[in-house]
Amino acid sequence: MSTGVLLAFAGVVMVAYIVPGPDWMVVLRASARAWRYGFLAAAGVQCGLCVHMAAAALGVSTALLHSPVAFTVLKLVGAAYLVFLGAQALWQSWRRRGDQEAEPPPEETETELRPVRVFRQAFLANVLNPKAALFFVSVLPQFLDPAGPAAAQVLVLGTLDIALGVVWWALFVLLTARLSGLMRRSGPRKALDRVTGTALVGLGVTLVATS
Repeated sequence: MSTGVLLAFAGVVMVAYIVPGPDWMVVLRASARAWRYGFLAAAGVQCGLCVHMAAAALGVSTALLHSPVAFTVLKLVGAAYLVFLGAQALWQSWRRRGDQEAEPPPEETETELRPVRVFRQAFLANVLNPKAALFFVSVLPQFLDPAGPAAAQVLVLGTLDIALGVVWWALFVLLTARLSGLMRRSGPRKALDRVTGTALVGLGVTLVATS
């Protein structure tokens, strides 16, 4: 694969990362609590992409997306999960009252911010998003050399995608984690939960219309 092809693919990948989507909302909400939660959410997103990359290399994604029933099931499950995460964020915002300086409530510290939970939410939000699978079976193949082995090229481009994502999310988390001090106040935390919650619900509803 030529350097020009790799650079062109890298440019497309960075645009995909920069455009806000479900991954943005999940990582933003986590990193606003603390940088360590942001990195956990980012790790969950990238592990989800590893699943999509492996599925594409093995031909599983292509078979899945060419099956109307399988695609519809994946789409509805993914949409339902995004709506669930959004509703959860909205519920947290409605539970908060006042605008005093305060630490996160004990129940939020123990459940919502549990490391395994943060990682799992980000991982599932990515794995259950058919648009991530569509990228690997529609956009990525345009950069493949027909004369070379497809699976090996998918792994090379997929690895480049994930590596660029690691850099992007590291910068994203370090910048948005600056909000963690502000998020100790009830008002800003409530506002962020409402914005990200509404966005996740909207993305879930939009996902249903994906063909």
